[in-house]
Formats: sequence, C-alpha cells, structure tokens
Amino acid sequence: MVLVKQKEEIQLLSVGLFTLFALSIIVGLVCREPWLWMDEVLSYVFVSDPSFTHMNSAVISSMDQNPPLFFNLYWLIGHTINLDPLFLRIISVLLFAATISLFFLYTTRLIGDPATNFVLISVMVYMTYQNFAHATGIRQYALLFPLCCVYFILLQQLIGRPASKRLLIFQTFVGMMIAFCHNYGLFYLAASGAFFLGLLLWSKNRHYLLPMATHGLIAIVWLVGWYPNFVIQSQAGNPHSWIPFPTIQSFFGAFGDLIPGLPIKVTGFDYSSWFPIAQVVLVVGLFVYLALPMLKAGFQTIRHDPARQFFLLSGFIYLTTMLIALIVSLFHTPILLGRYMWPSQLLIMYQLVYTYYHFAGQRRILPQLGWLLLAYSLLLSGVIFYKVSKMESPFPSQILTYLPQLKPEYPVFVERADYFLPIWFHKKRSNISFLLDWKTADWPDNIKSATVNYKVLQTMKETYNVSGIVPVNQFNADRYPRFYVVDEQDVYQIEHFIKTGHVKVIRELPIAMSGHRLLECAF
Repeated sequence: MVLVKQKEEIQLLSVGLFTLFALSIIVGLVCREPWLWMDEVLSYVFVSDPSFTHMNSAVISSMDQNPPLFFNLYWLIGHTINLDPLFLRIISVLLFAATISLFFLYTTRLIGDPATNFVLISVMVYMTYQNFAHATGIRQYALLFPLCCVYFILLQQLIGRPASKRLLIFQTFVGMMIAFCHNYGLFYLAASGAFFLGLLLWSKNRHYLLPMATHGLIAIVWLVGWYPNFVIQSQAGNPHSWIPFPTIQSFFGAFGDLIPGLPIKVTGFDYSSWFPIAQVVLVVGLFVYLALPMLKAGFQTIRHDPARQFFLLSGFIYLTTMLIALIVSLFHTPILLGRYMWPSQLLIMYQLVYTYYHFAGQRRILPQLGWLLLAYSLLLSGVIFYKVSKMESPFPSQILTYLPQLKPEYPVFVERADYFLPIWFHKKRSNISFLLDWKTADWPDNIKSATVNYKVLQTMKETYNVSGIVPVNQFNADRYPRFYVVDEQDVYQIEHFIKTGHVKVIRELPIAMSGHRLLECAF
C-alpha cells in the first residue's frame, strides 16, 4: 500500500514538475522580445523550406555543421501544424519540460523521497545557466537533451541486464538518433562504449560484449550513412574553427555552465574567475570521494544497486565526454563549448542528488514540505517567468535603435552574420547587407569566426538566393554609390577597402556601442 501511494506521488509530482517548467517558460517566452539569434535563423531557414528534399540537400553544406534529424523532425512539425517561430520554440520548451519530468520520475524511483527530489531537482534546474539559454531555442540541443536523457536511462538498465534484447534494441535505436542529431552525440556514444568496456574488464561478465557490439553497430551506420556528408559540412571550419583555442579559464567556464550555481549576479562582487573552478573541483571531488570506495569494494557492490550504478555511470560519462572534447580541441580543432554538452547537466544533477542522500540519509528530511509544495511551485514559477522574460538574446539587438536614423535608400553593411541574419530575418531593414570577401575574412589578424561567417553566408546565398549577401565582385560604385557600414573593431573588412583607397568615409555617426563605429561611406 505504501509503495503504491509513493508511486502515485512520484507520478503526480512529475506532472507537476512538467507543468511548472512548461507554463512558466512559455509565458516568459511570449512576454519577451522575439529575436532569433544567428543559429536559430539558420535552423528556421531549413525548417521553413517548402521542399523536404531541398531542405535535406541544403543541410549537406557549410550552412550548418550538424546531422539532419532535428531539421527533419521540426520540418514535419512545422509543415504539419504551424511554422511560426514562437510555436517551434514552444515545442522546444515542451521537450525540455518533459525531459526534466522524466529525469525526476526515474531518479526518484532509484533514490530518495519524491517531495525532497522535487525541490532538489527544480532548484538545480533553475540554478543551471544552460537550461534557460537553450530550452527556448530552435536548435539541435532541444532534441539532443531528451534523447540523451532516455539514452542514459537505457544505459543504466543495461548494467543490470546486458543481455536483454529489448533494451539492446532500444539502446541501439536511441543511440543512432543521438548520432544523427548532433555531432557531440558521438562523444556521448564513445563515452558510454568506454564505460561498458570498463564494466567488462571489472566484472568479467562477457554479456557486456553485447552493449559494446551495439555501439559498434551505431558507429558503422554513422560512418556509412553520414560520414561523407560530415566531411562536406566540416569544410566550414577550414582553415580554422570559430571557437577559440581552450584556455584554463574557458575550460572551467564551459564546465561550470553545466553545474548549478548562483542564479543572479551579486553587485560589486566579481566571482567569475574563481567560482567555476570551485564548482568543478567540488563536483568532481565529491564524485571521486564517493566512487573510490565502490570501485575498491568490487563489482558486487553495485550489481544489485541501480542507484550506485547510475552514480558511477553518470560520473564516468560526463567526465569522459568533457575529456574527449578537450583532447580534440587541444590536438585537432577547438570544439570545447558548454552548450554542446548540455545533456551532461542531467548527469551532474543526479550526482548531486545522490550525494545529498549519501550525507543526509534516506529518511524523509522534509516531511512537512508536502503541503508547502504548491506555494513553493508558484513562487518558483514566478521567478522562472521573470528570468525568462528578461533574458537577453545572443543577438545584439541594441544595434536596431540606430537604424531608423539612417537614410532608407542607403544599404547598411554589417560585418558579422550575428547581425546580418537576425536583422534580415526579422525584416528590420529591407536593405541590410553583408559583403562576401574571402581576402579580408582570411586576414591573419581577423577574428576566427570571419571565415566561418563567409562560408555560411556564401552557401546561403547560393542555396536560398538571399539578395542582401553581396559578393565582392558586385561591391562597386555603380551598385552602391553611397552606403552605411556598422564597423566593428574586432572585424577586419571595411578597413581594407578604406586603406586601399577604394572606399572613403563621408562621416562617422554617433553610436554608443563599445567597439563599434557607424560610418557613412562612398566609393
């Protein structure tokens, strides 16, 4: 009777958790500025393509560097129901809320008390930076996040039943979906394959060869079905990636973004340099402290304990995925970015939940909390609504305040795709323009993203015939006798034409944006 009542409580709270996050984020999303940032615009261009075949052909280019699963799913949703960007963002929010609900449901069946876990998980979700930055986006992360959650659950169940045909089939299917959703999915698959290799060596149980075989099958399917297209997409990263070479600070910053932290900035207190290091040291230190005794005690200590199984699995996968990304970044191409590893925050949350019960015990610490959960949920939903409604878009929209003062007949050239794509998409300036000039894009002292911007927009021009993207051979006095330039200090482009005498500055207009100049120019 007690177990049935607890099961009902878990199910009820999982629905409550879904409702809390879905409603508060969606309402906050509706109330904030609707800007899509650069990557979202690219996603929407694919998803809104009238032709399913043309869309899949366009994906295999330099416009985007990820497999096609996300685009295909959102294309079907958009063309079946609604293509409005807000609707597609709401789909992402619903996927996020469902993932958190599923994570709570499964975690609470492994360890802990439903009410306490409800509070622990909801607080950690609120305090993790990555969640609200990507839960509302039209990007691959929206699909990768729930797929990885399901995959992690299947992996944990395979630890206890490695020969289960049903589990192996589901694990293979979900693993393939991850591989065809985001390139970082390959790192998670490599980490999980390494985990089962470790289990094989540790337990001497040959049945663990079966999960390893499914990983091999996934790899073969990806190599045959997608690798040639991956090579084509990767040309956007030549001669270099747009992501900076990792430093100690950027490494801990990317890692720290996955860990619950301070949800607000404390005025007059700069903790940005040391706080991520403290977060990482604490979380990794707790994992090592609790995992070492389990490893020393032998495989039998976790054989029939799913909570411990998931603890070791979660720690191994998020650390190994981070290590793979760091090694690739140091010795091949910089790819270390926190948002690519967003699913790892689920694993870190479980680590912290397990750690809490290790020190607090399994007893119900907050028996009186049940009747307060509704008030707590209402308070948290209000805080989340406010946070989401006030979030700034990655698109630097303050530039829009200066466009109305410019003469409408003169085109406005911007020097980064981060400006061009959102302004073009939202039709905030009919003649917004971007100059395609490889010579300046590949200039030695230019920003790393200049070459990637060039290739992305060049392919977009060729594939979707966007008129505002101007090849350098069309940039002349006949076509553009007078024009404006939003000149950025970090981007080397218009300076080259000014230095060589091809372009002259008529006047510089006032603009209160650091590192920017607003120039009126002519040939």
